[in-house]
Amino acid sequence: MKTTDIKLSAPRLKAFIEMEVRDKNGKILFKREQEAHSWVRNFYNWLFTQAAAVAGLTTNGLGVTGLNGTLYNNAYCWRLEEVGVGLAYNGGAGVDSLGIVVGTGTTAESFESYALATKIANGEGSGQLSYSQVSNQVSTVGTTKRCQWIRYFNNNSGAAITVNEVGIYAKLFYNDYSHYYLQDAMVCRDLVSPGVSIPNTGQLKVTYTIELVYPA
Repeated sequence: MKTTDIKLSAPRLKAFIEMEVRDKNGKILFKREQEAHSWVRNFYNWLFTQAAAVAGLTTNGLGVTGLNGTLYNNAYCWRLEEVGVGLAYNGGAGVDSLGIVVGTGTTAESFESYALATKIANGEGSGQLSYSQVSNQVSTVGTTKRCQWIRYFNNNSGAAITVNEVGIYAKLFYNDYSHYYLQDAMVCRDLVSPGVSIPNTGQLKVTYTIELVYPA
């Protein structure tokens, strides 16, 4: 498959995670980028139903597992709507069930994962981080199509917090032949090793870059 891609100069989807930590004065304490490689089954089932124009039926192995572990059936294609806070990856301020999410879990990455192992909840209590609204930037540089999803996490918990995992929770549309519904589901999860420490009063910025390099 890789050889064929090269011969045809076919675009290949790539994703990268950048994590940046600043102290309360804005000084950069840490910055690192790593390739994101742990798209989960939910992502591929969504992608396949769109590309093949088929229903996301559990009988075809194309259902989506929600954050609660329930497998959902879809009479139509799974789909995302980008526009508007509360849709797609657009988690609002204080919302830890949509968009870029972080956690302390160290469970091994798995294709079957449907939620972070130990998500860090939104808030200012012990072990919590304040989630900002997700933003995105779309650009074309040369032949590269790129979208960056960005979220800030502020630590006002009173102690340092270490992030060991990061992922994206998406809001998918589905239909049961009578009504349309929205379902929160994880589409990717990556371990961060070594973990990233956020000091008290510090801030973490997570940037997911999703890109395709088109042939010239």
